[in-house]
Amino acid sequence: MDEEVLNEDEITKEIELKEKEAEKEKRNSKKKKVHVKKKGIIVLILLIVLVIALGVGGYFGYKAYEKKTIKDIKNTYTTYMITAKDTKLYDKNHKAIGTIKKGFQLTLADVKIKSMKNRYLQTNDKDYYVYYKDLKAYNPAMEAVEETYYLPLGKEITSSKEVELYDGKNKVITLTKGLKNTEVVKRDKDNYYIRFLGKDLKVKQSKGIQELDIQKEIEGKAEHVSVIYYDKILPDCGADDTCLYPASVKAHVRYMKENGYYFITKEDYLNYIQGYINLKDKAVFLAIGNPNETVDAIKEEIKTDIGKIEETDGIKLVVTNKTSTPQDDKNAVNCYQAKRYTIIDNYMKMAEGVDVPDNGKETSNNQGIAVINYHFFFDSGKGETCNESICLDAYKLREHLQWLNDNGYKTLTIHEYTDWMEGIIEIPDKSVLLTIDDGAMGTGAHNGNILIPTLEEYKAHATLFLITGWWGLENYQSPYLDVQSHTNNLHYEASCSDGRGKVACSDYTTVKNDLQDSLNVLQDNTSFCFPFYSADRESIQAVQDLGFRVSFVGGSTKSRRSNNHYLIPRYPVMDDITLNEFIRMVS
Repeated sequence: MDEEVLNEDEITKEIELKEKEAEKEKRNSKKKKVHVKKKGIIVLILLIVLVIALGVGGYFGYKAYEKKTIKDIKNTYTTYMITAKDTKLYDKNHKAIGTIKKGFQLTLADVKIKSMKNRYLQTNDKDYYVYYKDLKAYNPAMEAVEETYYLPLGKEITSSKEVELYDGKNKVITLTKGLKNTEVVKRDKDNYYIRFLGKDLKVKQSKGIQELDIQKEIEGKAEHVSVIYYDKILPDCGADDTCLYPASVKAHVRYMKENGYYFITKEDYLNYIQGYINLKDKAVFLAIGNPNETVDAIKEEIKTDIGKIEETDGIKLVVTNKTSTPQDDKNAVNCYQAKRYTIIDNYMKMAEGVDVPDNGKETSNNQGIAVINYHFFFDSGKGETCNESICLDAYKLREHLQWLNDNGYKTLTIHEYTDWMEGIIEIPDKSVLLTIDDGAMGTGAHNGNILIPTLEEYKAHATLFLITGWWGLENYQSPYLDVQSHTNNLHYEASCSDGRGKVACSDYTTVKNDLQDSLNVLQDNTSFCFPFYSADRESIQAVQDLGFRVSFVGGSTKSRRSNNHYLIPRYPVMDDITLNEFIRMVS
């Protein structure tokens, strides 16, 4: 019995012991869980702190990188860039669409560099971009400025295949994605030319390229091109009236350029006549029948092509003295014939495209041109007065210009007159040179302003001989007024014992130095006018040595090529002149 009780006690104790151990184990397990949980929280906190630290560091690091990159882009960017290596061309989504060869010049769009997006610099063709690290700056002043007189042809080309663009014979761009609706500037038998990234680049015609017509009006398009045909250009022409002197050809070109005309190459003319290109208005092509070294020298000097049309060119020029168009029969393309005696006005008509049935006839070497000499102007209608005998009332000046207009007279520029005197150009029989001496009352913007507004109203040309040391050149600005030398500060009357003016009685060095001072202001030594019509051998020599081509005095008779070119006579106009007296002077 006792043994059974003992066993029960032992069993009870063992159970209690196990329960205590289980309770202890449970408590220990809870402690472990709490510890692990605390440790996990700490780790999580540490991880969060680390992430925040990395995020903050990354943010500020990125901002520093972004700031540096933007600075680098700004330091790289200029308007004019050049590819530093073979580089990729990108679209507006910055996806590569082609490649550009090293050394290709680009003009960039004016864009403010604000963000990392500007790593891709926008070109002046808005849809194309280049990565900034692939470019370097260049100075466009060192390059020839590319000008174009082509207008759109009214066509577009499209290709879904790879397209290669050429600058001359050099491949400069490859467009791996092809072209979409790109306007054609011009074409020839084998190629299209498109305006791409600021240049006219060549695309070879192929089956993969589609040509589409554009229905739109092209403003400023030339409806004709004037072809002026020179049979011969030689230093010595003899009696051949189809032979012209080099100086004459240069004068023709100069006058046409001054009137806004431009000159095209033979290649462009042939493309125009075949309908391959559209040109801006006022285009002229100079053709030559007999090329020689003289022609080559002129072409180099005036930077203008003078080309010979060959049988292999597919057209034949025929002298009709009419303008040419793409509609001409290719075996009878219209052209104008230049002759020795073609007057300068007819070259303007040729350039304009007017029919010129009579384009030159021999004029007498004794042709007389009146040179009219005015001085001061006043307007009695405004209550102005002048007690000088060389003052002219404004209404009389208007009478003179009105009569010249009504009777078809050409008022010459000083350059036209001088070229005529030297036999370089021909002028109409009805021509006159109007001159004004000094620059005093009524001649400038500062002292009455009668002369210039009146000339501009009647579109009449005149020449002012200005005393440059007395009045400023800026007071006499007009396209209708040439300003030439009347000394700088030697305009003094009766300075010598014999009554001659100061120029005539001064020594050679004094005159030459004064005239040089005048030329420093005017920058034009075409002509000179002797004050008080007073000249002597030394003063004439000074004028010649400074390169003046002509000079004027008095004389009341018409000027002729046979005159001494340094003593050209003029008709002085006095205050009491009648209209009939003026008419007699001129005609």
